[in-house]
Amino acid sequence: MTSEIGRIAVFVVPLALDTLALAIALGLRGGVAPLRVALVCAVFEGTMPAIGAALALVVPGQYTTWAVYIGSAILIAVGVHALREASEGEQEAEKLSFSSPRAMILAGFAISTDELAVGFPLAASGLPVFTTLVVVTAQAFLVAYAGVASGRRLGRAAAKYAGVAAGIAFIVLGLLLATERVRG
Repeated sequence: MTSEIGRIAVFVVPLALDTLALAIALGLRGGVAPLRVALVCAVFEGTMPAIGAALALVVPGQYTTWAVYIGSAILIAVGVHALREASEGEQEAEKLSFSSPRAMILAGFAISTDELAVGFPLAASGLPVFTTLVVVTAQAFLVAYAGVASGRRLGRAAAKYAGVAAGIAFIVLGLLLATERVRG
């Protein structure tokens, strides 16, 4: 049980760091209600990995090993993308709007593409998908709320460091998933 909790945490921490980087940048921008952002993040960041996981579950059993390697590669690519986003600063946050239901839906899709990609390796990892999705949803709400609410106090450097940490964590997770499969 403890091992499973640790594996779930290893899977969720990169997502939390990615959400934190965006939320801090939104907080820096100002004019965004933390509760609104937290709800959008929770809904989309909890739903999109489920879609990715469902896609992975249609892969036949004889291709499970390849699915794990593909999932590892996806996580590494997401990590590289997160590092690139961190180097570009808060530009992504500047493009997002939470002013209307339509804008919130568009923002939700924009901020959850990483989670869609992460769903595939989630299903291939052998983790309990439902439990992990519940934890992902809860962390998205809590981290988004805290990041937006404290963004101005934390400053630009905190958003960049969280983004870099997220990128590194995704890459490490991808490597761990692949090496775990190799070791059997």
